[in-house]
Amino acid sequence: MTNITAIKAQGHIVPSLEARPLSDLCQDFVDGFCRLGDDRCPKAHNIYRIEDRSPIDENVAIPSNANYLSTQPRVFQPGRHAFENDGPGSLSEAGIRHDNDHVDIRRCRILPSTDEIICTRRPWMPGKNFDQPHFLPPGPLRLVDIQFRQLRYENTERIIDACYHAMQQLVVEQLDKTRLESHYSHETPRGVRYSLLHGVAFEELIFHESRGIIVRISFDCPRALRGRRIHTSNLLEDGMLVALIGLDRAAGEVNTTFLEVFLRESTDAMRSRTGNDTRASVQLSFADKDDIDSIRRITYHMYGLLQATFVLVDMPDVLLPSFVHHLKQLQNIADSPNFAFASHIAPQTSALAQLVNPPPAYAAFEDFEYNLKDLSIKSEGSRQHSFSMRPLRFDNNVAQRFQTLEALKEHTTLDDGQAAALVESLSHGLAFTQGPPGTGKTFLGVSLAQVILASQDKSDPRPILAVCTTNHALDTFLEDLLKKGVSRIARVGGGSKEEWTKQYLLRTLSKGMKRTGHEATRLRESRTQVDNLAREGVSWCEALSNDIPGWSALKDHLRSHYMSIFHHFASLEAFDGSTTDLRRARRAAGFAYEYWSMGGDLKDIDQLLEVFSTLLGNNEPIWDQESSEDYIKDRLFAEIKRNVIQAVAMTEGSQIWSLSMEERRSLLAKWMAELDRRNICDAIVETHRRHRAAMNRKSDAYSAIDARCLAQQQIIGLTTTACARYWPLFDKLTLRVVICEEAGEILESHTLCNLWPSIQHAIFIGDPLQLRPQINEMSLSLEHEDGQRYRLDESLFERLMFPSVTGAVPIHTSRLSVQRRMHPDIADISRATLYPYLVDHESTHLHCPVAGMVNRLYWLDHQQPEDRPDPRSPMAKSYSNKFEVEMIFGLISYLIRSSAYSLGDIAVLTPYNGQLFALTQRLRMTCSVWLSDKDRETLIDQGLISPDDLLTGFKTEVDIADMLRIATIDNFQGEEAKVVILSTVRSNQDHRVGFLKTPNRINVACSRARDGFYIIGNSSLMGGVGMWNTVINILRSKGKIGSSFQACCTRHTGRVTQISEPDQFLHIPECPELCLENLNCGHTCRQKNISAVVIAVRDHAGSAVVNACIDFLRYHCAVVTRYFQRVQRLLRDPKSYAITQSVEYLCHVVIIKISYVHLLVRYSHVKNGVQLFLIVVMSVVKRVHGVELQQVTLIVEAHVIQVPVRPVSSLARDPASMVVVLRLVAASVIRVFELATGSVYIRGHVQRCAVYLAIVSHALSRARQYFLVVICVLVFARSFVRQAVRNAIRVRAREKF
Repeated sequence: MTNITAIKAQGHIVPSLEARPLSDLCQDFVDGFCRLGDDRCPKAHNIYRIEDRSPIDENVAIPSNANYLSTQPRVFQPGRHAFENDGPGSLSEAGIRHDNDHVDIRRCRILPSTDEIICTRRPWMPGKNFDQPHFLPPGPLRLVDIQFRQLRYENTERIIDACYHAMQQLVVEQLDKTRLESHYSHETPRGVRYSLLHGVAFEELIFHESRGIIVRISFDCPRALRGRRIHTSNLLEDGMLVALIGLDRAAGEVNTTFLEVFLRESTDAMRSRTGNDTRASVQLSFADKDDIDSIRRITYHMYGLLQATFVLVDMPDVLLPSFVHHLKQLQNIADSPNFAFASHIAPQTSALAQLVNPPPAYAAFEDFEYNLKDLSIKSEGSRQHSFSMRPLRFDNNVAQRFQTLEALKEHTTLDDGQAAALVESLSHGLAFTQGPPGTGKTFLGVSLAQVILASQDKSDPRPILAVCTTNHALDTFLEDLLKKGVSRIARVGGGSKEEWTKQYLLRTLSKGMKRTGHEATRLRESRTQVDNLAREGVSWCEALSNDIPGWSALKDHLRSHYMSIFHHFASLEAFDGSTTDLRRARRAAGFAYEYWSMGGDLKDIDQLLEVFSTLLGNNEPIWDQESSEDYIKDRLFAEIKRNVIQAVAMTEGSQIWSLSMEERRSLLAKWMAELDRRNICDAIVETHRRHRAAMNRKSDAYSAIDARCLAQQQIIGLTTTACARYWPLFDKLTLRVVICEEAGEILESHTLCNLWPSIQHAIFIGDPLQLRPQINEMSLSLEHEDGQRYRLDESLFERLMFPSVTGAVPIHTSRLSVQRRMHPDIADISRATLYPYLVDHESTHLHCPVAGMVNRLYWLDHQQPEDRPDPRSPMAKSYSNKFEVEMIFGLISYLIRSSAYSLGDIAVLTPYNGQLFALTQRLRMTCSVWLSDKDRETLIDQGLISPDDLLTGFKTEVDIADMLRIATIDNFQGEEAKVVILSTVRSNQDHRVGFLKTPNRINVACSRARDGFYIIGNSSLMGGVGMWNTVINILRSKGKIGSSFQACCTRHTGRVTQISEPDQFLHIPECPELCLENLNCGHTCRQKNISAVVIAVRDHAGSAVVNACIDFLRYHCAVVTRYFQRVQRLLRDPKSYAITQSVEYLCHVVIIKISYVHLLVRYSHVKNGVQLFLIVVMSVVKRVHGVELQQVTLIVEAHVIQVPVRPVSSLARDPASMVVVLRLVAASVIRVFELATGSVYIRGHVQRCAVYLAIVSHALSRARQYFLVVICVLVFARSFVRQAVRNAIRVRAREKF
């Protein structure tokens, strides 16, 4: 039995193909496809191994010492650094570590090799500063080397860790079958989670038209995922990276092949083969489709040429495109490191002096001026102010600079900071602008784009590249540009969830382009090559899967061993027609053999032609204008008939047509046995390689069309990932300007992929003091003690703005200074910590106080300990605090009951996924919860929720304004809310603060709130962090910190209730005093505890609800409340109306929705709403009174025709129109009820009408049709209550009930 310590990485596999020099072969055939074909090309078209190319990958390093799989866990000992410092590859004092350890990063494979996985030596990692040891001198090449090695380690370390652990599991289980584990979820000692699937078996090889070889494997499906359940799990999700690990016990070797999930299949798909529901299958495409050695190895295993036991490793959080394009592009840059602004970003000297940063090259001419006209304020009746600026004058002419700044502030909406940043960004080729929270960074970026577009040379315009880290930020930026009149926009990449972006996607725009003749020809030829090679690949795969070999697999064998038979079949396919005929006929190559193997006879020519026609197909269009499809086929048919007549006359070789079907099967079996399966496998792999070459040519053909399309646009928007992926495409455009938003969140390696050599003007806007780029490996992070040397999560913006080298001069940076988000009381935190220059815009002073709370800013201090996680749970390495969860639940419930806020106005932030999950579980039972995509994916990956949970959390499905937002701090940057509640979570005796010790994270957490900000946490623990100590001192000086919240009546703030426990939120007493507020309708409110409604109406004085009498509506709700108490007696089927909530809560919500009508209905139209409302009323009347709907429909349509098709939001600004609409609706309802009762006197039926309308309101409210609720209640109040409530309701209520 093999010992685990003797297992090493499997070596490379030498193919069995015959070797030939490249000069003997057709170069076009080797590269993919030869137009002349086998019959006309003078050079060989057989599949050979080329002598000029070594079968062993030239990028394989030879380790100094062989690596063997260890029995020890893959963890670093305490006190040891995570990396070695003696150089890579052959520069290491101890020698080369593994076969992927190279000095030159261009030779490094992106994904780890098996030898690299089992190597126990620590990798070499270069430090970031130029004064740290490195084998390269300071300069661009050294910077690229550093960024490549750090970024590759960041993305492959977890892959290596999972595969290493899986290998150990595989070996141990093979040595001792009793230790085979039943569960599939595993975690390495370093905390990497993965799934391990056993019983892997190869099912079939598939040749895909675009991906090449795809392998279908089956595996033992875990019991919990059998049936359709696997499709609702996060196991083997499409596009995710997986590893196929094989162990050859006899040879003592292990191998690893990386693949991507193409299609997962449930146990139902395998039932026909296995007869049970225990095995599932998955189709996998190769992650590196150019890794021929791995493809050959899997193909050999597929057909039994190699033996091994396999397991499948699923890494659910690893998506290959998220990093592979950046790494490949860094390797390309290393070939010629001449990226833009290299002298500033990677100076070749250690001098610390600041380099000159001149204006962009396109603006360096004396007569060049930036056109600022598009920024001027447009007012009715006056012309737009026209002015400009010259960038060259600012360095030496202070007066000119001052005049331009004053003009910008006078004629535009830019504030002081934005105006200065605009001028400085236009005056420097490499420009940086720091924007604190809420200072209008996106607005500045849009303004810069407007100016640059208006100032371009009309004879040579170039599109501007707009780059963001997230799809959400990119969509916001592009939408703002569209609002400013920039119409020619292209969005590259398909990650947007916004419907409006579809028409601006590159693929959509490119399809609408009229192609030139050259483009059409090139695209047609590349498609033909890909299709033909895909068919050839399918034929080779079938040769090993079927009992009857295909023509592609058999023809070379017949040519070599049965020449006469080969010539006989080939003679039937000899065509002397035009090039078009030959290309068409090749689609049916082997039709004579196929016909013979099916038992065909040459005497039945019609049947032979039918086989030929079937194989020929009619899918490919004819591009030759001289011929039609039918005409070409007729010519080919005539050729075949001529060939058949000649073949029948032949004596040699024609005897095979006289064989019986049984004899033919025997002969086919003989030929099949004579075939070398290894040669067939090699032929499949070589066909895959040629197919890849053809696919590259097809991609180049499409890229040429895309490049022409993009060159006609004004703005090209994309994410940083798309920049690296489409680098060659954008390199063709010779772009001049790139505007990079959220620059402080972008890894420096990603930023380098945005700087094409043609870039003359790079504008970076962001804030290095907010969240840094997110990384997984803390050993490379600034937050880790060892990571200070490497600083992978330090953006280029932060490195140049805050250089870590002593004496280095920071690059000049503009900064925005006027914030428009936070109330000044909340902004004081930012001013006291990181932004002393921050100024409050005047609008921030008008933010409403938090309804029902004495303080808008408060820290609830407590000593309740954090929860100790169960070591066996998925949250073992995260934290939660039950006390804070309950306090947050109580505070949110209280704020919602105050009726001043909707769920969408409130956001809950926490640094930990454990607390995120606890909050979600607690709050989702009582309200709709929205999680960001990243937070949701994290909880799914950790097994805390299933993919079906919280489906309503997607912004595209449910309006986020109606949902409570819960998020981790790291996933809330760029967002804001009226009220923010921060849960710090940590409370322990070990003085461990955790994630919230980082100033960047504290900054983001404390700058998201507009009106109210509440912190719940242990201040004595948090005070141990410098920045938190500053925050606590500020709050303490203002009396904003304590052990209890102060709740109050919004109208009478002197009546305060102390709340220090969650249960106390349920026992807040009502204010006993009368409101006495002077209402807009002229009445004085004499109700108690209604101040929230009064304030809501007072604050929205511009809406139509001002005309409604709040006193009257309050009285109406009281009447409806009494009716609802007996509604069960009036309705025949009460369940159909889904009355599930309390009457008091319903009435309260209805009134508040009236006061917010202009906010809730901005995207709805009155006509549709009225029609839907009346249809609901009609159905109620039909149900209770049996009135024919046809009669009612005529009445409704007569009134609906008169309703204007206008947005309800416009009616909110036009009370007269609202009154007209309400009268029309009221008339319809009254007429319907007249018809229902057969009487024009409806006063006696007002009671029942009130109940019906309230029920409809409730049903519509549950359906989130709030504007219908408003119309429903107003109709009742203005048309019915005014007529009957004061008289009939009081009397008849007693009589009826």
